[in-house]
Amino acid sequence: MLCYIVMRKYIFFIFIFVAASMLSVPLSYGSSDADHDCTKCHKLTLDEAQNIVQGGIPASKVLEINPGPVKGVWEIVFEVRGQKGIVYVGLSKELLISGDIFDLKAKRNLTGERLSNLNRIDISKIPLDSALVMGDKNAPKKAIVFTDPD
Repeated sequence: MLCYIVMRKYIFFIFIFVAASMLSVPLSYGSSDADHDCTKCHKLTLDEAQNIVQGGIPASKVLEINPGPVKGVWEIVFEVRGQKGIVYVGLSKELLISGDIFDLKAKRNLTGERLSNLNRIDISKIPLDSALVMGDKNAPKKAIVFTDPD
């Protein structure tokens, strides 16, 4: 009977030790680092980005690398045959994500807005010296129409 009581004490102390150990696990592994900027620790060079993007999109040229609109990804701006595009790469450099990212609260297509800004054409740079002008040359608003006569 004495042996049984001593054994119960040992089992009780072991149980308390295991329970205390398990309570500390969420404190060490489950803590969130919401204010941590992952791009300070993780780097992506232009050459690495070029290799990653060409693995999924051959004949592409990487133009710029920016932090993505979502934590944990980089936004890579690339160009293929004069057309700019965007893909996202995870910090592990093992994921290439192609598609749109939406902000559900603001109801905005973040990728679409960024692509629109990237592919915007400055109409002041379009040469109009051989253009056919219809109407007032000094009108406040102008429309430029491109046609193929053939």
